[in-house]
Amino acid sequence: MPKENDNKLSYGLGLGGGAVRGIAHLGVLKALEEYNLKPNYLAGTSIGAFVAALYAFGKRPEEIREFVKEMNWLDVSRLTLSKLGLLSNEEIGKTIEKHIGAVFLEESPIPLAFVATDISTGERVILKEGKVSTAVMASTCVPGIFVPTIINERMLVDGGLVENVPFSPLKEMGAEIVVGVNLNGSRKYEKPNGLVDILLNAFDIAIDNTTQIQCEQANYVIHLELAKYSRTNPNNVLELYAEGYRSGMLSAKEILVEIEKRNPSALAILEQKIKMGISSK
Repeated sequence: MPKENDNKLSYGLGLGGGAVRGIAHLGVLKALEEYNLKPNYLAGTSIGAFVAALYAFGKRPEEIREFVKEMNWLDVSRLTLSKLGLLSNEEIGKTIEKHIGAVFLEESPIPLAFVATDISTGERVILKEGKVSTAVMASTCVPGIFVPTIINERMLVDGGLVENVPFSPLKEMGAEIVVGVNLNGSRKYEKPNGLVDILLNAFDIAIDNTTQIQCEQANYVIHLELAKYSRTNPNNVLELYAEGYRSGMLSAKEILVEIEKRNPSALAILEQKIKMGISSK
């Protein structure tokens, strides 16, 4: 049975890829919470999978924001001798287990799914079962940078190659309203300063046209313009969080309108709760 939020609103939220810029997802989640819009279903691709996993298992956006400041996203100490990638992303998996334990997707309080890509076949792989830490590693595994993750004998890499903003898993799980967060709404790219930047630019350019088409599947998409922020340096954590919060607050009313189209009583109930919450402060 689907697990519902307090307002019985069946909507799913898909958090897209974008490396460190994904910190903006935390601000979006915080803003939506303030409108009582906690999702019934969550899906994530790449950094979106990392954020979705932590949030679904009870970590607050502010908590996540604080510990990601300490993460070294491209720690050279993880250089590998593998011919399949420059780095291991095991640190991502360890971080997940440190904060929520060795949990499984099936145990998530909010129905949860991630998107990965089978690099041997090009197929989209929806991960809805198994260890959360391993699934997040697969979804965040940028090809050429990180060594692929093996799950069920499949060689998996970043889901952004096939679905950078994950809408289809939400529909498969039963969401009637589908909302996405696109971290590259501006479709602008920064001048690369090294090999990793070149690879990430190439990755983004390759997927952005497809992402725009896929966004048409959603009832609503929050497009963030974050091109001025680095994808690998977490020094702008507070600024990214603020960008996400601002965009989330601006979008919340429009998301409520989309919900109202399907459930005419929902908007009135939510607005009354919001007013009661404000008057009690």
